[in-house]
Amino acid sequence: MIGRVLFICYANTCRTPAAFELAKLYAKRIGLEGVMFDSAGWHIAFDHAQPETIEYLKLKGVEMNDFRPKPITRELIEKQDLIIGMERYQLTKIRNKFKDMKESLKGKLYTLKEFNGAGKKDLNIPDPYKTGKKQYFEILEIVEKHVELLVQKVKKINQVT
Repeated sequence: MIGRVLFICYANTCRTPAAFELAKLYAKRIGLEGVMFDSAGWHIAFDHAQPETIEYLKLKGVEMNDFRPKPITRELIEKQDLIIGMERYQLTKIRNKFKDMKESLKGKLYTLKEFNGAGKKDLNIPDPYKTGKKQYFEILEIVEKHVELLVQKVKKINQVT
């Protein structure tokens, strides 16, 4: 059973706030109950999500005025059933920083694309920071597509267990 899902990326201001909010939206739409979604980053540089993320989500009917980025901590990692990174290196960083948790992390670390079955050559979703609105929205569309698939997969997994 998957009860807690954490989305991680570099700064928790672009991709992961979008993934977090979209996961809640899609979970509600398909009736996935009892799953908590969260997001965090390695380097907290701002106290808000990026304007492009806020604008993209607003177009989806999601308001996120109270979002605040948060750092990845041991306590946050320990309570997750699934940890979803936007890029492989973020998962490697988890394994390296929390080496003593190696056994408890088995089967919990995936990139968003990997969790949905992407091949090894296409696992990363690039950081859109400072790329311009068009590129930013294209990347968030990829995040959204894969978050919707993740929510559907979690629902199926939870129905079996």
